[in-house]
Amino acid sequence: TRHRPNERELRFLDLLARHAADLIEQRRAQSALLEREERLRSAAEVAKFALWDWNVRTGEVVWSDEHFRMSGYAVGEVTPSYQAWLARVHPDDRPATDAAIARARTTRTEYVQEFRTLHPDGSVHWLSARGRFFYDERGEPVRMVGAVLETTERREWEEQQKVLIAELQHRTFNLMAMVNSTAEATIRSSGSLEEFGPKFRNRIAALARVQRLLSRLSEEHRVTFDELLRGELDAVGVQPGDKRVVLEGPAHVSLRSRTVQTFALALHELMTNAVKYGALKQVGTRLTVRWELIAQDGEPWLHVDWRESGVSVRPAGEGDGGMGQGRVLIEKALPYQLHARTTYQLTPDGVHCTIALPVSARVGPVARPGSHA
Repeated sequence: TRHRPNERELRFLDLLARHAADLIEQRRAQSALLEREERLRSAAEVAKFALWDWNVRTGEVVWSDEHFRMSGYAVGEVTPSYQAWLARVHPDDRPATDAAIARARTTRTEYVQEFRTLHPDGSVHWLSARGRFFYDERGEPVRMVGAVLETTERREWEEQQKVLIAELQHRTFNLMAMVNSTAEATIRSSGSLEEFGPKFRNRIAALARVQRLLSRLSEEHRVTFDELLRGELDAVGVQPGDKRVVLEGPAHVSLRSRTVQTFALALHELMTNAVKYGALKQVGTRLTVRWELIAQDGEPWLHVDWRESGVSVRPAGEGDGGMGQGRVLIEKALPYQLHARTTYQLTPDGVHCTIALPVSARVGPVARPGSHA
């Protein structure tokens, strides 16, 4: 005959069914938890977040793989711990970073701190950390979890922006001072407003050309002497291949940015004088510009030799060929502002000027005679 379960057996079967249902639900919950953890881990890896979980009571710490890497460890190289993490914090940032965690723990506030880590290869990395403590019913901290993001690139970008802004402010101040001094000097050397206007416009145009060159200033590009010289030649209409002009010297000699404006004005004055009175005005004349790099006092110096020949020099007592302000700039301003060494002579054959100043040199091929560098 078929056995019919009694009441005790029915209660046991019901309990067994409930237990099985609980096990199934527990498995489902564990599976869902593992799935969420895997999604979180994947998201953290994609976002380059490092995660930590610190059991404050036992001292046990769990790090994500990215946390090992951000701290300068190979994954699994050390047993994660508070001490292992703090050992890689930059010594200068260690006291403040340690104090920030203690403060967050005591005040029950969120831990937010940006600090540097020092890796075994000597590289320094900026990290931004954010974490939170959890407490038991007695108010004792039992756990801390958090995330870290590397901010080295942002920090470097911010520092670069600070440098650029400071450079812009410095250049603006220098430019305004240069415009002011140029205006005052042009007023002093002009007999009338009609004479002042063209001279001042030409000098401001020379400054504008320099500013266009300086606007390209970067770690990969510096204003070079040959492009500065070429710009002044182009401005007065001298084309490449002009038989009156001979240029000889190494290409791509980089100038220090703080010297460019004053040096360009000196070249402009020499060029203007040559166009008005000298080798670029008269027939049968020649302008020769030679330059070379010479090591002096452990740094490279650019030596420029500007020589005009075949020029009919104005008789004595008729002035210096229009080089009043230009000569003061070359003989006074360049040595004072740029620590340059200069000479200026009005020879029977034309103007002969030499300028030597320290530079940051990048040397290319030597320019051929008779061509623009």
